[in-house]
Amino acid sequence: MTQPTFDFSTLFDTYKTAMAPVFRAQQEGLKTLERLAHYQFAVAGDYLEWSLAQAKASVGPKSAAELIGQQTTLNLSLSDKLRTRAEEFSKIATETQGAVTQWLDETTAKVAEKTKKAA
Repeated sequence: MTQPTFDFSTLFDTYKTAMAPVFRAQQEGLKTLERLAHYQFAVAGDYLEWSLAQAKASVGPKSAAELIGQQTTLNLSLSDKLRTRAEEFSKIATETQGAVTQWLDETTAKVAEKTKKAA
């Protein structure tokens, strides 16, 4: 009696097809994590620059009015940077939401297609 040979290529193709949406979700998730890490690093850099500038400003001025003026300027600069960072975060969130929605739509369409074929 002869045994048919086991077709590994079919097995791997089936696995690849079944797991493709999961792999894509992982890739998109890692891209988003990387973007968020860069974003957090940039925000931390902004705060570091601000604190160093505050330290320098506290040493230089001769009067309280001059110190308050420098601190006000630095605080306004920081608030502008943080506003820009907030817009950047909003953009990251919107793009991520769009990617997740697209992934869900594509995955749902594939599942519906496979279900129709199976029925």
